Amino acid sequence: MDKTRRISTVSANIKKKRLYITLQGIMSKKEAERIYTDIRFCVSDLGTGFAVITDLSECRIGHLNAIGTFRKIMHFLQEKEVGQIVRIVGEAKIIYLQMLKLSDKTKNYVPKYVKTSAEAEAYLDELVSQKESIA
Repeated sequence: MDKTRRISTVSANIKKKRLYITLQGIMSKKEAERIYTDIRFCVSDLGTGFAVITDLSECRIGHLNAIGTFRKIMHFLQEKEVGQIVRIVGEAKIIYLQMLKLSDKTKNYVPKYVKTSAEAEAYLDELVSQKESIA
């Protein structure tokens, strides 16, 4: 079995209006396209203003031809009026730099980078709490 191949997943928490994307291993174009399809299905249940938490801590873009699909994902999320975007990078410096460079070229797509999923959840919970206290 190829130890660099791992399962990447997409899920939604409708109550919290959050899309969870976990990317693992070396991302190929085929795997990126599968993730894109899963994202489209999950987003349809979330409505506008949903948050996205993407865990990249165990991933790296291994194939340059997957970059176009990641751009499609970012544009799709923008079209669906995504709210806050949080990326978990852990100690993975390469994926952080790859995604930072990719996001810099996409207008109005500004993710927050954190090291852990607990930090990502706490950040989004705090934003929700702030909105509720204003309302």
